[in-house]
Amino acid sequence: MKTGLKRILGGLRNRLGLEQIACDGRISLALARAAATAAARDLDPEVPRTWEFFGFSQHGEDGIVDYLCSKLLAPNLYFFEIGSADGIENCTAWLALGRGYGGVMVEGSSQLSEQCSKMLQGRVFNVLAINMMVNTENIGNLMKTCPYPDPDVFVIDIDSVDYYVLERVFELRYRPKLIVVEYNSAFGPDQAVTVPYQANFHRWQCHPSGLYYGVSIAAWKKLLGQQGYHFVTVESTGCNAFFIDPTAFPQGFSTRIKGVPYLENVGDANGATRPYRDSQGNFVVAKREWANQFEMIRSLPLVQV
Repeated sequence: MKTGLKRILGGLRNRLGLEQIACDGRISLALARAAATAAARDLDPEVPRTWEFFGFSQHGEDGIVDYLCSKLLAPNLYFFEIGSADGIENCTAWLALGRGYGGVMVEGSSQLSEQCSKMLQGRVFNVLAINMMVNTENIGNLMKTCPYPDPDVFVIDIDSVDYYVLERVFELRYRPKLIVVEYNSAFGPDQAVTVPYQANFHRWQCHPSGLYYGVSIAAWKKLLGQQGYHFVTVESTGCNAFFIDPTAFPQGFSTRIKGVPYLENVGDANGATRPYRDSQGNFVVAKREWANQFEMIRSLPLVQV
């Protein structure tokens, strides 16, 4: 009996050891990638594209966030991310593991949130991992875990009712200095729309293409503009947009920035962008055009904001 228990415990230790090694490897790779891509930049203070590098982020978000944080007048070195995945691949892992920031990582998937907690354990002591599907009903209690009304960085990427959640954050009188939002490029550059509110919205359950979710770039600009934020840019893959509170930066800082107003999302694999076989059996990759993607979801309800 004791021998069997020892074998079980030994196997568990081995498995946990392998998980730890794999996690260490991913972090080391991300740090090396950040170092390499950051060193390759030719920084221009007026051109956000030149700020980009990526280590932990999927695209160039690490570089844009890092550059903007370096310009803050009174940083508190705290972030809040909703939709943080496993804690390694997101918009704030660089701040936690590369810059020593404290913060909160919120993830709706229990499996990914558990992975995030394990990643943080023994490595980072000032970041809290929370497993929660966020909506307007629970965001108030969730924000109580943020000790600052103005964290340096606030990220929301939940592929659902992001607009309503961030709107509620403002109602609760939080005012982050830098806000990073994912936008749905399939809605195009001009119409200010979002999906109707559903507390338990699931992108892939609402439409098989995966295109029906979130917020258009114009809607984000409208909401954040009403709150006094200045639009900075979208990053070069057309996935995330960046906004800043101009009072948190040197006077005139945002007016000199030559950001990109909108780009197609070149990395999203969805029903309109996956390769398919034509009538002759050849693989075809459709051109990424938002109008073609929007056509697939045109009949679904949208809310004008």
